[in-house]
Amino acid sequence: MQPNLVDHLAAFIAVTETGSFSVAARTLNRAVSSISYSLAQLETQCGFPLLKRGTRRSDLTERGRALFGEAKAVVERARRFTSHAASLEQGAETRIRIAVDVVFPHAALHRALKTFISQHERVELQIFNSSLNNLWDELRAGRIDFALTLVAALPLDMEGQSFRQIVLRPTTAVDHPLALLGRPLTLADMQRERQIYFVESPSIDMERVGRVFSLDVWTAKDLEHIRRLICNGVGWCFASEDFFAEELQNGIVRLLPCSDAQLQPSRTISAAWLADRRPGPLGRELVRLIADALDTAAGS
Repeated sequence: MQPNLVDHLAAFIAVTETGSFSVAARTLNRAVSSISYSLAQLETQCGFPLLKRGTRRSDLTERGRALFGEAKAVVERARRFTSHAASLEQGAETRIRIAVDVVFPHAALHRALKTFISQHERVELQIFNSSLNNLWDELRAGRIDFALTLVAALPLDMEGQSFRQIVLRPTTAVDHPLALLGRPLTLADMQRERQIYFVESPSIDMERVGRVFSLDVWTAKDLEHIRRLICNGVGWCFASEDFFAEELQNGIVRLLPCSDAQLQPSRTISAAWLADRRPGPLGRELVRLIADALDTAAGS
């Protein structure tokens, strides 16, 4: 089969980068005569030489240098096209929709996404913040492909992958009254001080949501509002080390011990999906990358 334009450009790039027709041929697993043919065809199409002849290295002409970057871009676009087509042939998704629980460790997710998108640039990712109260409804309605959350147990119609367990502990500014008690917290202590709680909508019935302990509850939809309220000593909230990692390191907030383990709930970091609607190949790959990122974070 005769080389096509992309093959010609690949030969041009390889000769330029290696400085040798023979090394370029080995790099591309082609015959030297095929590399020479590609360069000749490309120069014929351009109407001018791309490489200087008669030197020990195959150096670019001025016009060849002007076209070299564009040649690399065309070959890279062709590679992505071929990779994307192969993925589609294998049933890979063109879009992945993820709902992320607000207390999910976002740093690990961002590392996984960086790796994923470097390998699958044409996949459309849609990422939504959510809370445990709404995740299951979103999955059942088919509005998302999978959820990243912290759960005690999955609903019966859900499947998923468990990553690791974390403990949610009361968190306050270092000068908050709870932090100054100098002893494990009791339920009475927590009820006495204002709790800050994430909700997605004012219509949510606070009597039905979990982990509400205080008699004085403020709600917020924005995580940064919650972060600032806690750092400024306005109240306390349940949090993991991941959420306040920077503030803990800088001595701004403190995770407080409790007298009863039930006051600091344990949750499993998980990916979840409907049992009869599992993620496709790329979704499963992203879940694996998230697992790797969480393992790396736990080991550091």
